Amino acid sequence: MPPILNQDIRERVRTTISKRAPQNTTKQIKLENIENFNNLSREGLENGNIERRILLYETHSHEKVYMQYPGIESKRNGQRNFMLDARPIIQKSDGEIVPDMNFGRIWDIIDRIGQGHQANLDVLAVLFLRIAYMIGYQHNDTEYLSETINVITGEVIESSMTRFCWNSLILDPDVVETLGDSFGLLGGVSLEGFLYYNDLLAQNEDCKYSYLKGQQWDFKSGRINNCLSHLTVIAHMQGHMGISELINKFQHGGVAPLAQNKFNEVCGDLVIQE
Repeated sequence: MPPILNQDIRERVRTTISKRAPQNTTKQIKLENIENFNNLSREGLENGNIERRILLYETHSHEKVYMQYPGIESKRNGQRNFMLDARPIIQKSDGEIVPDMNFGRIWDIIDRIGQGHQANLDVLAVLFLRIAYMIGYQHNDTEYLSETINVITGEVIESSMTRFCWNSLILDPDVVETLGDSFGLLGGVSLEGFLYYNDLLAQNEDCKYSYLKGQQWDFKSGRINNCLSHLTVIAHMQGHMGISELINKFQHGGVAPLAQNKFNEVCGDLVIQE
């Protein structure tokens, strides 16, 4: 596929959100995802020993993006124990498993994009914003490959097809291919794989905070705060925020979601609030 023009990219990612409580627009699909991910059976599984993964995304670069569970927080003691913890896994086309990405590694990748492609940081910001608010997601009710893994040996113990219902991130293939060709590999993975990974990482955050907080859960904690924190990092890279302000924001709570009244500062005219 020939690359599309930058103006076409910008037109295709332009996004409209509600001025008031944009998180409420996709509340139902968020709740559906949380319920169905949390209902995946953990029977007979143990983090670091026997785990299971479900193949949810495949990229044009033949990467496979799984949700694997249970995660390490299932073994945590005390009130922060999250027995339903999971984590995204990327398997490259050659079978290699990419190391887990924490906030720091994700920000290093964003920083690398900014150093080489400053003019496209607003586009990247909008893509994260769409993940935050689950904009343009697709409902799926189909069968997915499920594999039970011996984590110590890497052996696939059991493989089957599992019916799973959820709402997935949909990316414009022309946009991600054009940007991906320009950005190159990001931490060893394609831009498409990087974004899918971030979606599943954000999904686990939603599952975690809804589980830990119960009826007291604020819909902004989890996916939204996670992804909008990336916009705060981008705001610094664009020169809208000094390093001391950036550090101060993250010191207070680990996440630092960009305020909605700053969206247009970071995303320009790519976000319309109405």
